[in-house]
Amino acid sequence: MLAEVLAIIIFIVMFALILMDKMERCVITLGCGLATVLFVFGIGMHSMDAFLETLNVRNIATLNFWYESGAGSESTSGINWATIIFLAGMMIMVEGMAKAGFFRWLECVNLFL
Repeated sequence: MLAEVLAIIIFIVMFALILMDKMERCVITLGCGLATVLFVFGIGMHSMDAFLETLNVRNIATLNFWYESGAGSESTSGINWATIIFLAGMMIMVEGMAKAGFFRWLECVNLFL
C-alpha cells in the first residue's frame, strides 16, 4: 500500500511541476523517475528486483522480441520495449520529414486543392 501511495504522490508532484512551467520538463521527469526508483521500489517495496522486472531489459535479448511467428502474444510484465522502440522510430521519421520540408510542401499542396 505504501508503494502505491508514494507513486501517486510522485505523479501528482510531477504533474504540478510541469503545469507550473518553472523548470525544464526533462529535468522534472528525470527527477521524478529517480524519486520513483528510490522511494517506490526502494522504500515502499523494499525490492530492487521488482525494479529490474519492471524494466524488462532481458526481454530485448531474446529472439521472440524481434521476431514472432504464428499467433502474436503479448508480454504482460514490465515495459513493452517493442512499443517504445516503435514510437521512437516514428518520432525520428517525423522529425526527418519536417527537416526535409515535407509538411511545408503538404501545406502548399493543400492550398491549391
